[in-house]
Amino acid sequence: MNISIEKTPKQVLSHYAVDTASAVSITHLPGTHLSKVKDAAIELNEIAGSAKAVMHIGARNIQTESELHETCIAAKKAGIDKILCIGGSTYEGKVYQTVFDLYDQLAPYGFELSCGVYPQSESFNNVEWVRYNKFRGGGISQLCFNPKILNNWIKKTKIGVPSNCSLKGLYKYIRLCGLTDSLAHALGNLKGMRYVTTDGFNTVKFVNDLNGQDIHVYNLYTY
Repeated sequence: MNISIEKTPKQVLSHYAVDTASAVSITHLPGTHLSKVKDAAIELNEIAGSAKAVMHIGARNIQTESELHETCIAAKKAGIDKILCIGGSTYEGKVYQTVFDLYDQLAPYGFELSCGVYPQSESFNNVEWVRYNKFRGGGISQLCFNPKILNNWIKKTKIGVPSNCSLKGLYKYIRLCGLTDSLAHALGNLKGMRYVTTDGFNTVKFVNDLNGQDIHVYNLYTY
């Protein structure tokens, strides 16, 4: 099992976390210029001594075409080779709306492109046929608390799991990412409820119910 992790552009990870992770994603939050994500990815690769950084790009977070292209040109020159494309938490984008809009712009640069996937609302077969044919780097599942669903996603998909966190931190993160449906699903589903207590979310218990897939840990300590 490979384990990837994530950080915000400003967050500092321990050397142990960087050394043991298979990859480190740099989040692209609303209101953050994409160049900040790029700069953090360059710094991360320097610390890691290899190209472990994955730049997030939120389609609807991009404010101008030049923000996307100038940042990607600089990232490519700096040796960044992986990008995760997501829609973003806002509902309307100024320039781009979907991950497919990003794909059309990013494909000529030659990055390894992956995308966010939503196991609770879409089937693996459909994603494999429609999305993974373009995003050859596969996908990372957005927060889903039902291992029975997730265990059907066995190819090309890292399973996104929250770090151990408080309920407040979990809910804040889910709202920020526009994933409130996931929380509603968890609270209304016994399979989701078994991982949530008054102390927060039990990551180890959740991972033990998966089928050994690669996982991506959403770092909720900062929320």
